[in-house]
Amino acid sequence: MNETKKTIIPILFALIVAIFPHIGRLPLWITLWCAVMWGYLLLSFKFRWPPRPGKNARRILAAVGLAGLVFTYSRHLDQNAYLGLLAVMAALKPFEIDSHRDRMITVFLAYFIVITSLFLSETLVITIYMLLSVSITTAALIRINDPSGRFKVHLKLSALMMAQAIPLMILLFFLFPRIQGSLFGLSLAGTGKSGFSDNLAPGSVANLVKNDDVAFRAMFENRIPTSDLLYWRGIVFQTFDGRKWHAEKHPREFQTLPEGKNPVSYTVTLEPHNNRWLFALEMPAKIPTLATFYKDCTLRARRAVKRKLRYEMTSNTSYRAEEENQWALRKSTRLPADFNPRVRQLAVQVTQNARNADEKVGRILDYFRTGGFAYTLQPPRLGANSVDDFIFNSKKGYCEHYASAFAFMLRSVEIPARIVGGYQGGEVNPYANYLIVRQSDAHVWVEVWLTEKGWIRIDPTAVVAPDRISEGVQGALADSRARNFLGPLSGFFEQIRFRWDAVSTRWSAFFEGYSYYEQQALLEKIGITSGAWDASLKALLLLVIIVSMLISAYAWFVLKSPRRKPDAVKKYYTRFCEKLSRAGFERKPGQGPVDYVKYVSANRPDLKNRIDKITELYVQLRYREQDSTAVLADFVKKVKAFNPVLK
Repeated sequence: MNETKKTIIPILFALIVAIFPHIGRLPLWITLWCAVMWGYLLLSFKFRWPPRPGKNARRILAAVGLAGLVFTYSRHLDQNAYLGLLAVMAALKPFEIDSHRDRMITVFLAYFIVITSLFLSETLVITIYMLLSVSITTAALIRINDPSGRFKVHLKLSALMMAQAIPLMILLFFLFPRIQGSLFGLSLAGTGKSGFSDNLAPGSVANLVKNDDVAFRAMFENRIPTSDLLYWRGIVFQTFDGRKWHAEKHPREFQTLPEGKNPVSYTVTLEPHNNRWLFALEMPAKIPTLATFYKDCTLRARRAVKRKLRYEMTSNTSYRAEEENQWALRKSTRLPADFNPRVRQLAVQVTQNARNADEKVGRILDYFRTGGFAYTLQPPRLGANSVDDFIFNSKKGYCEHYASAFAFMLRSVEIPARIVGGYQGGEVNPYANYLIVRQSDAHVWVEVWLTEKGWIRIDPTAVVAPDRISEGVQGALADSRARNFLGPLSGFFEQIRFRWDAVSTRWSAFFEGYSYYEQQALLEKIGITSGAWDASLKALLLLVIIVSMLISAYAWFVLKSPRRKPDAVKKYYTRFCEKLSRAGFERKPGQGPVDYVKYVSANRPDLKNRIDKITELYVQLRYREQDSTAVLADFVKKVKAFNPVLK
């Protein structure tokens, strides 16, 4: 096997491992591009094809690859474009690794691809995979510089180097200066997609039930509230155009939080969704750092959430949300003209002779309870008058259908109403006592203004499908329950899933939660205060001490000369010679074992048999490489028993 073949396979292996986590993010043509290029290179060794295309062919391939990148990413230049460029380069570069320099460049390209794994996330899985990928790439680097060695030995050496680097890695993690925010505004973690946009149409929430992605996790300081209190408020839809409900683009900021009681404290770990919505239990009693509170009682981040965000919250589960602006209340009763006339008339009929707004709300809610409605993920399509079609024709819908129809009927009788979007419920992890809220838990409900009570939450879905609130989506929809094909093993796999999620969540809380502010707090605990004149000196001294300790430990355990095991053969043969010397037969310098035993035997024939046997065993152990335990034991036994003084 020539040198090129010895090194190309480990290099390709390192590239494949490095790029594997990005297959789902790369366009299909780039994945196929890499597979074809690398596959041809591997097959060329087996079928003796030309190991690489000609120079002109390689130039054409490079031009085609760059043209594909420009066409794919011309509209949106982001970290995915950078990743695509690295993948296209990594596919072509192995065709030009005849020299040692080219092999080194290709390996460094693999290291760059490994780093881009941070574009995905900073979870425990990605961290472990990155360590594995770096180990394999380092083994390929060792292979390049030692092509005659065994790749298994190279992997062991790479693992040893990674283990030796762990202390320095931990040191840099805690003490290397951190910046506030991301470098140059680049978000390393991959951006996700929220279940909500700034408008709500029939079917927009129902489509999320099949999306099992995590929206956020909530860890409570004490007991988790009951399911009827787990309404995660995120966005308020204020205006209706006849088909869709829309959120206000520029709501008013507000500093006064609603009054309330029965507070609960918790920490939300929000997955990136590329919007500003922040989710909290109703009703927020605390404004997190880097967030703004608005008049509609929602929280928004000051910037779009493009990476995982953690914030501490306190909410009052019992509250009173007032509204002092009469213009805003009138706005909450507006409806577009010439839309859904039959439902307008129905709302008037249902609430006829009602004494007050509270009774009107109750009558409309009773209509949904007794009107023969069904809760389903597959409602029929609705026409231009969507609310009329839903109420009088289909009578089948999801939460957005009921919330929209309920709010429309309330506004038809001049009762201020608006729709609130967010999530309801969540899955309890029994091994860490926190909630996992998924996109499938997306939900909308209605807020109604009553003079005596302020804004109150009324969920029409709860009267049509009570199981939706108590048991979640899977408990309310019989047609969405997955059949259990695993039988008794399902519980086992469920435990594994919860345990891993608990470990991963704790890792994220530690790794991603260690920010600029946590680092400053750590430095202050050890006496390094930001802004103090001696802070730099203390930090430098601490760094020198820690680095010196690491270097000393490395020198002691790695660089020191290894202790040799005692040479038992030499030890006991020396003792044998000393015994003969005391008997008057000193071994002369340069006298070998065979000559020495002949000299002793000529003068002491009575010792011949014993000394011949000891010498024969010594020669076997020393010169014939017979390091047998039995032979050595026989040799030691005879030397100990040998006494030349006695005749």
